[in-house]
Amino acid sequence: MTQRSGKDASSAIRPNRLFQTSTMAALLDAVYDGEMTMDELLEHGDFGLGTFNALDGEMIVTGREVRQFRSEGIASDVPSDLKTPFACVTHFEPEQTITIDQPLGKAEFEALVNKMLDNPNLFGAVRFTGEFEKVDTRTVFCQCRPYPGMLEVVAKQPTFTMNNISGMMLGFRTPPYMQGINVAGYHLHVLSDDRKHGGHVTDYRVLRGKLEVARISDLEIALPRHKEFAEADLLPAGLSEAIHTAEGG
Repeated sequence: MTQRSGKDASSAIRPNRLFQTSTMAALLDAVYDGEMTMDELLEHGDFGLGTFNALDGEMIVTGREVRQFRSEGIASDVPSDLKTPFACVTHFEPEQTITIDQPLGKAEFEALVNKMLDNPNLFGAVRFTGEFEKVDTRTVFCQCRPYPGMLEVVAKQPTFTMNNISGMMLGFRTPPYMQGINVAGYHLHVLSDDRKHGGHVTDYRVLRGKLEVARISDLEIALPRHKEFAEADLLPAGLSEAIHTAEGG
């Protein structure tokens, strides 16, 4: 496990403030290399998700622990100098917590979170800790230059189904008007209790556990300054449909 202590983090923490590096539209256009290291990312939050340079797997951040899910779906340690082309983190402080004691599918779970957040035009941070009947996940392969577009990548991505597991599912709900900047709707990653398995969540059914949510109204985005981002097409035709396909939603 990779765990790090922040630089005087206690004096700088701003809870439930979303920090994001780059944009989803840039990732869709194969801007797969970023400028921010893991240590730099963790200065902005200890809860979140993303990916790694060259699209080398999926990221989950929880309690200053960063885990990387490569194409085999196994979680591994992450070096502090590894960089990310897209990630979102916050210092999560739950505003509401409830106990789920009956099975809920994806649509029912999202409806419950929407009701708790009670504002469709704000971001939301979401964490469920408990038991799952099943979780469907995917990961992405590390890419080589010249990079293919993301839709070409995800057409070949490996998928996994985990049945009857305990773990943590976390991520963000993004309002529709932010599509392209982020992923409109729900973007969730899961990590099993043994910290060995997980990935980007495409479907799930929870059984019982603790659900925590917080509204987010403060957003900071750090945009890359390199040539690839400068030349990216960030408003292509069919952007929403492409993101929906890429995220498996």
